[in-house]
Amino acid sequence: MCVGQGKPHFRHCSRNCIFSPMLVYIQIPAYLRQWVLHDFGDDEGVVRFPRGSAENDVLEYTITCQPKDEPPQLRQEGDLAIEVPDFKSKPQPYYCYINKKAKEMLAHIIYVRFRMQLWQDLNSIERLQCPITDMIYEWMDRHGIDDDPKNWETIRQIFFRQRKQYRKKNEEKR
Repeated sequence: MCVGQGKPHFRHCSRNCIFSPMLVYIQIPAYLRQWVLHDFGDDEGVVRFPRGSAENDVLEYTITCQPKDEPPQLRQEGDLAIEVPDFKSKPQPYYCYINKKAKEMLAHIIYVRFRMQLWQDLNSIERLQCPITDMIYEWMDRHGIDDDPKNWETIRQIFFRQRKQYRKKNEEKR
């Protein structure tokens, strides 16, 4: 059985038990952690993805019982804390563990969502001939990402690679 983490909240169960939310932790780059916390996080730094989201689907598919030979997951510096919803088919507190591959899947889905949001927001503005430097810094500010040259450069490279891929595909169609 898992031990709850975080502040307690009430759940319905046969014995009127009190469970804390179950959390899993993943490592992702700082800019990505800041973005996901801004868009899906709370004041305590815990991310709660919406019901029906791809992230919750991955959690439901991959969550298992804690292996007996595996110590409980503890939060490390730089970890992103993600609340595990109480799935009907996998009730808490018994299902509270995701393995390394599941964490990688979850991190990848977060990255894909980030790229989609970046492209959706910046592609339309770029057509207005705005300076890329200003666009990226403004976008970072709107999404809670620290104004840091490393973050800016990483996001610029992601955006440029996406733009290059789309331009290449458009040229191939001609």
